[in-house]
Amino acid sequence: MKKIIFVTGVTRMREGFVCVSGLDDKGNFLRPEIHYPERPGIKKEFLYFQGQAVIKPLAKVELEFLKPVPKSAFHTEDWEIDGSIPPKLVSIPSESECLAILNRYTDFSLEHALSEQSRSLVIVRSCEVPEIAVKLWEDKLKCYLSFYDESGDYHQRLPVTDANWLAACKYLWQTDRENIKSRLSKALKGKDIFIRIGVTREYRGQVWRQVSAVFSVPDWLKGKCFADLGYDFNDYV
Repeated sequence: MKKIIFVTGVTRMREGFVCVSGLDDKGNFLRPEIHYPERPGIKKEFLYFQGQAVIKPLAKVELEFLKPVPKSAFHTEDWEIDGSIPPKLVSIPSESECLAILNRYTDFSLEHALSEQSRSLVIVRSCEVPEIAVKLWEDKLKCYLSFYDESGDYHQRLPVTDANWLAACKYLWQTDRENIKSRLSKALKGKDIFIRIGVTREYRGQVWRQVSAVFSVPDWLKGKCFADLGYDFNDYV
């Protein structure tokens, strides 16, 4: 069945794979995956059609959904899709439409949203510009955000996997390293800021929280995405 999702996450994974997720018209989070011979997931090439990025944050995209394939506690949103049918760009919502969608599906408290372990994807609002950390560690560029959600809870140094954020960090690291944090902070200042949290699969006996998307209205990237910044998902960011 064809479904349209409002893309709320494109995140980097290993070995050329990405994680894609979004909201359907009923407000359900869906995480599409293709059953490749080696493993289920989405290969980075599937994001594009005729050389253009189709699956990108804050876009509405049509995919051919086959069946739900929930994995475990938290990871209830997974759906198998038909990888032989390319993604179709339906629309790029206006700022007012994006704000309406994000406000409608934002949770007041991250802790409360995750307490029942019934989902792995949550959107919360950051009450102010997050504290940004970017550092090089063992030749890998690491990015972290710390922020307060609307409940007043403080979430400290959550790693960022959002492809847009990583692409911007890599670009600024190469072109204006001394001002990277101030430029990212300036890009978010004075805007409505939304943080999409993703819960990882179990690793070392527990699950971990990551910042899998950073949104703002107006858009902090001014309509650009990872593809416009030359991000190829193959580096160590």
